[in-house]
Amino acid sequence: MATTNLKAFPEPEEVSCPNCRKIRTLYDPAGSEFYVCTSCQSFNRFITDTTALTQKQANKITIQPVIPLGSEGVLKGIPFKIIAFLQKKEKDTIYGWREYILYNYEKGYATLAEYDGHWNFVAGKEFYPELDKLGKNNWNFIEYNNIEYGLFNKYTAVVTNLIGEFDWDPLHEKIKTAEFVAPPFIIFKEQDKPGTSLADHYLGEYTEPAEIATAFNIDVKLFPEKIGIGANQFSKHYSRWYTVSRFTGILIALLLIIQVISMTMKPENVVMDETFSIARDTTKTGDDFKPFATPAFNIDEKSAAVEFDIESFVDNNWLEATIVLVNEKSNQTWEVTEGIEYYHGYEGGESWSEGSQNATVLLSSIPQGKYHLNIYPASGNPLENSLRIRITTNIATWMNFIITCLVLCLYPLYCWYRMRNYEKQRWLNSDYSPYEEGGE
Repeated sequence: MATTNLKAFPEPEEVSCPNCRKIRTLYDPAGSEFYVCTSCQSFNRFITDTTALTQKQANKITIQPVIPLGSEGVLKGIPFKIIAFLQKKEKDTIYGWREYILYNYEKGYATLAEYDGHWNFVAGKEFYPELDKLGKNNWNFIEYNNIEYGLFNKYTAVVTNLIGEFDWDPLHEKIKTAEFVAPPFIIFKEQDKPGTSLADHYLGEYTEPAEIATAFNIDVKLFPEKIGIGANQFSKHYSRWYTVSRFTGILIALLLIIQVISMTMKPENVVMDETFSIARDTTKTGDDFKPFATPAFNIDEKSAAVEFDIESFVDNNWLEATIVLVNEKSNQTWEVTEGIEYYHGYEGGESWSEGSQNATVLLSSIPQGKYHLNIYPASGNPLENSLRIRITTNIATWMNFIITCLVLCLYPLYCWYRMRNYEKQRWLNSDYSPYEEGGE
């Protein structure tokens, strides 16, 4: 077991390799049970406090550690010393990674794990006591501190090469590991006892090389270059989408409040609601109807949206009206043509209907003034003789609100698209991707 409950790192001690007699430095002599001789690669075990025996031969490391053994630094606010370096791989695959064993004299061991240039600070319940509450689970997710971690990978981890000192036999273990991610965090569920559901859990936090380099006073240029996207690498696209979407939501809410306040302060105002009789023009042949003018009405606002509700009780017939809004002072005009048609019947044992007996026309930005309408009606039935027109000002123009909201949503949608593509790239390295084709 690591030597803990101290006030500072223990004094290093030199030991003689029982195989080649070369001197090796131990940084936690009282807490280390095994160590690797850097000269002959013998894997030695202490049988007493001062006597060690060679257990087996260890493979020489193929990659030199970026952070030398014995380096001291403060990472995540905790003082650490590097006491071991391991090269590991997934059993029966070529996928390998590196681990640095960190020793703290108060809490024990933690790990810096590096894969394809992506680093994680990993520690167990000694550093994160809440991990002890996870207990047994066989789900495809883990909930920890109210955050759901999704299953990312399963494998058996084996040690291929190593140097340093240990309080366990890393060459003997073959740990079944499951990884659960919730960027920038990852939980490792490890089982090293066959036939049991008992597991240990470790929490990893994605850590930038610059932070590690600063902690151990190492040139960051020596760190391996990042390849691809890390399993729990935090997405700047997610951060941007989260921030932008919240801000956009606030803007839309403010616009809605402004719209409601505007409607309250300037309520709708009906300036005319009358039914007019229409008649055929007897001076002409055919079914022409006489044009007519409505009584005058006022628009009191400087610039108003004006809505015309047109209604006629057509029955299996149609009616069309050209409406000309006339400013009586400036003679400025606005012209619209609107048709009404309504048909119904009974066919094949079922009733049917289509069309409507009313229509609506909206004109925006009509200036203040006195107005009347010139109406030019037409109908498919010469006996059709009524047309109701209702004019309302201060109509709330929701279309402008909707268009503004859609424009505001364009950038959040772009950020969401970038975030989703980033996540799809992340999960390409997983057999449990939620982005599999046909599985979305």
